[in-house]
Amino acid sequence: MTVGAEPVRGGRHMTPGERRRACCGERRLSSRLRAVLVLAGGVILVTGVVGLVGKAADFSRLLDAFNTADWAWLALCAPGVIAAYCGYIAAYRDAARVDDGPELPLRVAGSVVTVGFGAFVVGSAAGALALDYWALHRAGASRREAVRRVLGLNTMQWLALGVAAALAGAASLAGAGRAPAAMSLAWLAAVPLCIAAAAFLTSPRLAPRLTAEPRKPARSRGLTAFAGWTKFLLRETLADALGGVLYVRRLLTSPRRYPSGVLGYPVYWGGQMLCLYGGLRAFGVHIGLASLVLAFATGYVATSLPLPAGGTGGIEAAMTYALHAVGVALAPALLGVLAYRLFTFWLPIVPAVALLPTLRHLGERLDELRRTARPEEAPAPA
Repeated sequence: MTVGAEPVRGGRHMTPGERRRACCGERRLSSRLRAVLVLAGGVILVTGVVGLVGKAADFSRLLDAFNTADWAWLALCAPGVIAAYCGYIAAYRDAARVDDGPELPLRVAGSVVTVGFGAFVVGSAAGALALDYWALHRAGASRREAVRRVLGLNTMQWLALGVAAALAGAASLAGAGRAPAAMSLAWLAAVPLCIAAAAFLTSPRLAPRLTAEPRKPARSRGLTAFAGWTKFLLRETLADALGGVLYVRRLLTSPRRYPSGVLGYPVYWGGQMLCLYGGLRAFGVHIGLASLVLAFATGYVATSLPLPAGGTGGIEAAMTYALHAVGVALAPALLGVLAYRLFTFWLPIVPAVALLPTLRHLGERLDELRRTARPEEAPAPA
C-alpha cells in the first residue's frame, strides 16, 4: 500500500531496495502476463487460419492427408532448425564487428539471438530489432552506430533471401519450377533494382554526403518548425538506412575478413527451407527447389509486417497460399506449414522465454565487453 507518495509495507515505509524489488517484481509479472496473452492470441489466430483454410481445402482432405502422413520426414526439421540457428549466430557475430564494431563472444551472441527470438514471439519484428539495438549499444556501439548496425543486420538477412528468390524466379521461368510468372518476375525485377540502387547510393562519391548526420533545425514556431523537423527526420531516416546498407557493402566486399557474415544468412535460410521441405514431404508433397524457395520467400514477407506474436496466423496463411500458387494442394500445404511453424516457432519458445529473465545478467556481460574494448570510456548507459 502507499501513504501519500511513499510506499508502505507492514505499517512502515519501504526501503529503496524494497521499492526496487517490488517494482521489478511488478514488471516481471506484467511481462509474463503480456507474453501469455500474446501467445494465447497467437493460438487463437492459428486456430482461425486452420478453420478458414481448412474449410476452403475441405476438412475431409485435411484429415486424409493427416492420417496418411509419413512422420519420418519430420526428422529433417530438427537439423534444419539447428542449422538455421548456427548460421544466424555466426552471421550476427561477423556483421556486428564490421568496421571495428563490438566483438561478441559466441555464448553472448547466442544468448542475444535466442532472447531476440523471445522478443519476436511476444512482440513483433520491431521487438527483435530493439533487442539487437540494446545489445550492440551496451556492447560499445554509439546510439547512431547501433541503429545503423541493426538496420545493416536486417538488410543482410533479407538480401540473402531476396537473392535466393530472384535466382529461383529465373530458374522457374527457364522451366525448372511451376511458379506463376508474376511471382517469378516480381522477385527477378525487384531484387536487382534494389541492389543497384543500394550500390549507387552507397558509392564512395555519394555515401559520405548521404550518410552524414543532418543538423537539427533552428528553433522556430508554427509551420516553419513543422516543415524543418519533418525534413530533418526524413534526412535522418535516410542517412541511417543508407548507413546500414553501407555496413552490408563493406561486409560483402571483404568476404575473407567476414566469411561468416557472408555465408551465415544463406545457411540460416537454407535451414529454414529444409524444415519446411521436411514438413511438406511428411504430408506427401513433392516440390522442386525453385518452387520451394519462391513460395517460402513470398510467404515469409508477412514477417516484415508489424504483426504481434511473431506474425502468427498471417505467416501460416501467406505461406500456405504461396505454396498453393506453385501447385501444392491446400490441405497438405497447410499441414506442412503448420509442421514447419511447430519446429521454427512454437518449440523454440521454450528456450527463448526461459532466457528472457537473464536479460540483466546479459546486460552486465555486454557492459563488461564494452569496458574491455574501450577502458577509457565511462560505464555503459542503461
